[in-house]
Amino acid sequence: MKFRCILSHHEEQPNRQRRFLMRKVTLLLSLMLVVMLVQGAMFAAAQEYFFGHGSLYMGDEWMKVTDKAIHYYAEDNGWKIITQNGDLSAEQQIKQIRYFVEQGVDGFIWSPTDAVACAEVAQWAKEQGVPSITYNTDVKTDAVPLTILFDSRAVAQTLAKEVIKYLEETHGEAKGLVISLQGDAANDTDRDRAEGYKEIFSQYPDINFVEYYTLSKMEVAEQNAFSAIQQFGRPVAIVSQNTTNSRGGMNALRRQKMLVKRGEPDHVFIASIGGAPAYLDLMKEGYSDLGYVQPNLFYGPLALHYLKVVIEQGEDALPAIGSVVTEEDLKITGGVHDIDP
Repeated sequence: MKFRCILSHHEEQPNRQRRFLMRKVTLLLSLMLVVMLVQGAMFAAAQEYFFGHGSLYMGDEWMKVTDKAIHYYAEDNGWKIITQNGDLSAEQQIKQIRYFVEQGVDGFIWSPTDAVACAEVAQWAKEQGVPSITYNTDVKTDAVPLTILFDSRAVAQTLAKEVIKYLEETHGEAKGLVISLQGDAANDTDRDRAEGYKEIFSQYPDINFVEYYTLSKMEVAEQNAFSAIQQFGRPVAIVSQNTTNSRGGMNALRRQKMLVKRGEPDHVFIASIGGAPAYLDLMKEGYSDLGYVQPNLFYGPLALHYLKVVIEQGEDALPAIGSVVTEEDLKITGGVHDIDP
């Protein structure tokens, strides 16, 4: 059975939160020289690690920042790490994982492009003695003992409820066309987001809910939203799996001369998971309304931490299923890095 470390805003779901108790050993050393030698040995050992990072894709700022955080954390710990861009292609990512193994990595962290198609290569890598930890998306195999996730279904439900609240307050009822622009049906996280939206909107018979999978390509999202508007008329809301999709939807509204600011008549409510700079700019301008941001700076460091645990102590040292990890149990720290805005 696989352990999932879910970064969740839902306190009422204890079965989806985990905790492990860290054994604390205190060593009393009488000589400062001994302390320095121990610290030096630990740093030297850390420098020996060579890791791989398999990115889901690099098509938006969220993924690029996630990768930067991973490289900064590795740098802070004296580890070498290489990144391969899966570009939403299972075939490509499978080749990249084989490349990691051929290059002699000690282990790798990755966001699987396809939960089913990538299972076999994860098993193969483990058989070669190369463990892995997933984050953001998962893969259907126990060869990966742990994944770091954000509760995508619950967050999509939260955004959908906010749309309903807006419609009831502004229009007097939850009624009209809602366009749902989702990512890739092949990965579990995107399906969870799509289902989370659908589960809420399906409860309202006067909502005409239409859904499209776009592979997170802005031009595809734009065309799908444009087609929906041509077929069904002006939407009351557009919800999306990420802000690349939402911006594609807003481009479609702009083409139809339907993109109006918040507070004006016929404003289309825009809600998305994510908070990319371009989307936040649109929010400041009054065109988009809600964004729910994942803690992407923590995904990679957490995954690398637990990958190191597996390498040094084995899978049995991972948090027990049913336990909850809090900031009191686990400290992920690093240096300060200057990046271009």
